[in-house]
Amino acid sequence: MRRLAILLLLVGIAPLAFAEKHDATQMVTVEQLEQALATAHSRWDGKLAKQISYMKLTERLSDARFARLEKELHGPQSRQALLALADESQFLDLPAAEIPSNAVPSAAGQAELLAKTMDYVNKAVAKLPNFYAIRTTTLFLGTPTVISDKLHDWLFQDLEGVSYRRLIATGITSVTVLYRNGQDAYPDNKKRVESECHNPYGAVSSGQFGEMLTFFTKVAAQGKIHWSHWELGPTGLQAVFHYTAVLDFQETLNCPNEVGLPQGPVNYQGEIGVNPSDGSVLRFTRIEHTPEDVGFGPQKGEGDMLVEYGPMEIGGMNYICPVKSVFIGLYSGVVGPRKLLDSINRSYGLTEDAVQELLDDVTFGQYHLFRAEAHILPGESPIPDATPSASSPAPPAASPQR
Repeated sequence: MRRLAILLLLVGIAPLAFAEKHDATQMVTVEQLEQALATAHSRWDGKLAKQISYMKLTERLSDARFARLEKELHGPQSRQALLALADESQFLDLPAAEIPSNAVPSAAGQAELLAKTMDYVNKAVAKLPNFYAIRTTTLFLGTPTVISDKLHDWLFQDLEGVSYRRLIATGITSVTVLYRNGQDAYPDNKKRVESECHNPYGAVSSGQFGEMLTFFTKVAAQGKIHWSHWELGPTGLQAVFHYTAVLDFQETLNCPNEVGLPQGPVNYQGEIGVNPSDGSVLRFTRIEHTPEDVGFGPQKGEGDMLVEYGPMEIGGMNYICPVKSVFIGLYSGVVGPRKLLDSINRSYGLTEDAVQELLDDVTFGQYHLFRAEAHILPGESPIPDATPSASSPAPPAASPQR
């Protein structure tokens, strides 16, 4: 999902330190982040959250290291700041020390792995049963780099009383998602719209089930795929391939008030991590780059999507299903006349149009089988009742969670 907005700027880099005041983004490695947090346990939660938000990782923070760091933080604000920082890093390479030294497969071995993956992708969506799950989304709003407090207050006037942080959690929603006949659906779409679409700053991503895997079939047919590396994921060793493709952009709008972008060619790239034994997809990233002549958005990180998959038991059977997703959207200030934008840039000393960052952190859980039951009344033909079977608990009502 992509939206148009006016906002922020890119600034320079400052050396790593937990100083009292910052005016630039701190680019840090995973090791430097761990060192900084190790000396910051006594800091007030809000101040620590602000200082974490001034950072930006140059390497990917793995799930295992994130979990370890999160346990060491005792406040909700600093944990949210760490979550946003980790999510931003998900499209980067892992630290070199975390890359296994396994031998690179031969050309024939790579082809065999890709064949397994394509066989899995072609069959996986069709094999998924009808099920429902709980999707919990933390929505973040902010900027890709640090800006001045004064500019932040002017740009985010609706966020009154919020201390400056580069990325701010604007809400947490929890909704029931149905996967039925190969399509995402919602048992109570009205509540979904109320909880996810009525946030003026919210980005709500979708397509984590069948859409992302179907997208890869298009990449395989029209793009280029080559070997990248081995890496260790939450479920074990993964074979990672890198891909590139130029495909026509097909936008899916998720909310009634959402503004879409024009259709046209988009440069895609990303990685797909697979189980080398059976080809099942365990990690998939997709990065969109709109050609410059389209005139929308920055050319890097315009619409980044990650989906991590893991084994889930549904109706007594094991399936590979989404467990986590991250969406990041960066948008240029394309709304408003050029004179207005130039005036804003001069007022705040900007050398280019402002950029806004929207980030979704999504987790999936509580998977249950969804069956249709038939209720027959005298003189009537059977009418399927699309409700969970008696063997599965009913889907819980959507409600915000923290």
